[in-house]
Amino acid sequence: MSAEKTKSGLLNGWFEKPFWNSKITSANVHGKERWLGYVVGPFGVMLLQSIVNSYFNKYLTDTLGFTVTRGMWIASFMVVFPVLSKLLDAITNVLMAKVLDNTKCRQGKLRPWFILSLPITVASIIMMFAIPNMGAKAQAVWVVISYNLFYSVGYTMWYMAYELSAALSTRNVKQRSGNSIAGQVTKNIGTGIISILFPTILSLISHSVGGDKQGYLVTLSVMCVIAVPLTFIQYFYTRERITEERRATEGEGELVQVKEASFGTQLKACVKDKYWVMFIVLIFIYQVLNALKGVSQIYYAGWVVAGNAYGEAAAIQARFTMIAMAPMGPMLFVVLPLIKKFGRSKMIIIGSAIAFVGALIAFFGAGSTMPVYAGTGLGGVGAMFYVYTMMSFTGDAIDHVEYSQHVRVEGLTAALVGFMHSLANGIGQGLFNLGLMMSKYSTPEMVGTMEKKGKLIELYADQPAAATGWINFSYQGTYIVMGIMIFLLFKFFFDIEKKMPQVSTELQDRRVAEYAAHGMEYLPPAELERREIEAQKAETEANRIADLKARCEKQGLDFEAENQKYLDKLAAKQAKAEAKAARKAAKAKK
Repeated sequence: MSAEKTKSGLLNGWFEKPFWNSKITSANVHGKERWLGYVVGPFGVMLLQSIVNSYFNKYLTDTLGFTVTRGMWIASFMVVFPVLSKLLDAITNVLMAKVLDNTKCRQGKLRPWFILSLPITVASIIMMFAIPNMGAKAQAVWVVISYNLFYSVGYTMWYMAYELSAALSTRNVKQRSGNSIAGQVTKNIGTGIISILFPTILSLISHSVGGDKQGYLVTLSVMCVIAVPLTFIQYFYTRERITEERRATEGEGELVQVKEASFGTQLKACVKDKYWVMFIVLIFIYQVLNALKGVSQIYYAGWVVAGNAYGEAAAIQARFTMIAMAPMGPMLFVVLPLIKKFGRSKMIIIGSAIAFVGALIAFFGAGSTMPVYAGTGLGGVGAMFYVYTMMSFTGDAIDHVEYSQHVRVEGLTAALVGFMHSLANGIGQGLFNLGLMMSKYSTPEMVGTMEKKGKLIELYADQPAAATGWINFSYQGTYIVMGIMIFLLFKFFFDIEKKMPQVSTELQDRRVAEYAAHGMEYLPPAELERREIEAQKAETEANRIADLKARCEKQGLDFEAENQKYLDKLAAKQAKAEAKAARKAAKAKK
């Protein structure tokens, strides 16, 4: 980042010393930046969030006894507190977006918040899993404070900056997309590792330190020690090229911008468009059900997969998660070609039917591992068709509102989807805890031990049938409801995909007329993209040459020779690709 002072704003004057400068100095995004800045670095905080999201509810109910065992009010607290906390989290997300916009730090508008979020994130994590032995009301207050310090303050500071980091990393579409995909890989890896490995790690540490409560604290402390250096890696190996560019050109000219419609005007337009309304309602219900499924998984492993096997929950969860998540990676290579050939809506209809059948098998096979594993795997295969494509209809819904109401509504839609996501997580967790309370789920009570395959297994008292039934519905039942809801909606009502060619043509005709009215020529998106790609290729090549010259000068190498090596390698690669394409074309003609 340039050493010049930025204009007054938040964090102006902070992180001024060269020590805080990014280690990334190249104009292009290279492997080191992508792997360290977007895969390795973010993994630390993602690890902490995955643990909290998956295990904090179980910690409260099974370790601290926040169930009807300690009284109806504490069980009621477990219903209300997640909803109100996530409502606060949704609000702070909006506030943090404004904070980032007003940040004028020398190191960027995002990167400083990675570092600033760490003390609050680590302190709140320790607080959450170090709840003292005191009265239930005092513990409840402690839970509310620590949970909201983490989600509404520390994690929000980090996550909002993280979500925008790929978008501000470069203007090169291909490189920016690569950074974004790398970030999604980290999210999936974090969730998978937590689900598969964490229960085993927690179990080992708990037995070593003398109990679950101490085990949680020690394990989370270790995770915090891992997260801190990884977050520093994220900070030092990311770069905000677009922020730098905008600040470098600030004040050099003025852009004439179209005034955006107010949120009130956008809302009025949205509620008049049936496709937008259907989409928003679908997303909200889907996110609530998904949150309900997510929070119930740990309980499902202990009480439903093999019946009452709570003493073996860690091992069962690891096996079950591997089966449940197995389709996610390979199915990506199956889903995309099928969607490209048959369309999103058709494959979502087929996928939702498969998910419904698989979940039904697992639901009625509760207590028997074979149908549970088989049904869950089949359901996961079907679900991938809507998991990977659901949010792709966001742009379609926005375009249709513009088509029908002549108003662009991406601002309201983005804000509402983000708000709903946070709120839906709280509602899902609250609904699950309400079901536990109503079904008389109690804190697990060990009643003995038994030897199994040379290992001592702890035995626990049975939960009420209503409780295990609710847990079964919360996990597999949500898949059933999702399957029915998505199938009916896309089969009979949500046919927006068929209308998009007409919508796109009409919107493009409007653009042509608007530009002509101002004496300008309208260039279709495809032509703009082609020109932008050409310009980016030229810029990328210029940056490569500049980087190579700097390296050759530093290492005493011959630039012409090194450049020729690169060009020869590139030519060989292109020739190989062309030959492969020719063979494929010749084969297709036969």
